[in-house]
Amino acid sequence: MWQRPRHYHFDWKLTLLYLLLLPLLLRLGFWQLAREQEKLALLAVYESRQQQAPAPLETLNPADDLQYRQVRLSGAPDNAHLFLLDNRLYQGRAGYEVLQALRADDGLLVFINRGWVSQGATRADLPEIAPLPARLQVQGSIYVPVGEPVLLSDELMSAGWPKVIEALQLEEMQRVAELDGTLFPYTLRLAEGAEGALIRAWPLINLSPAMHRGYAVQWFAMALALSLLYLYYSTRPQDGADA
Repeated sequence: MWQRPRHYHFDWKLTLLYLLLLPLLLRLGFWQLAREQEKLALLAVYESRQQQAPAPLETLNPADDLQYRQVRLSGAPDNAHLFLLDNRLYQGRAGYEVLQALRADDGLLVFINRGWVSQGATRADLPEIAPLPARLQVQGSIYVPVGEPVLLSDELMSAGWPKVIEALQLEEMQRVAELDGTLFPYTLRLAEGAEGALIRAWPLINLSPAMHRGYAVQWFAMALALSLLYLYYSTRPQDGADA
């Protein structure tokens, strides 16, 4: 059956909505692709540095890119001041990451992350953490935080010890523990099997690169669907044409 030709019919409201939504959908799609590349680069760095031999911490420059760098050091841990990083999940269970300072042999102050422990029956029931030996040889990887931490309240630390904290703020942790000396600006996550290590439950990434790619495809598909709908509703058969 012959159909009447369609021609463009300008509707300023529909056009305005289209011009507002299309760039947004495209931007979200390209943003997801950029996130995919960031995750791929992060995974590549992690895999590469896991193959490197641990380096003495005192030989590294904090200004360099140290993410996931394998290091070793020895020193005296501060068992009197433990910090419990809140809102850490492991296999669906709530808990904390245990952090404490270690005074390296060269005097450098380093906060080590021992790993995950389960939360008690109530929020007031804090876990009991076994102390570390007076002298300790440590091996682990440097963790450099990415982005700003999400804070759920204005109170960053609880009273008493161990202190429950919402975010890693190393300078503030050093101050409240009354520890002097030069502070290493990043935490050191203990290696698997290291003395004093707890459950190592540090997800490398929260979403896989493939999931970001999938989200990008969805945004681009929505942009295409929006364009097709705009063209459909912006055209109509020519008036007066023969059937």
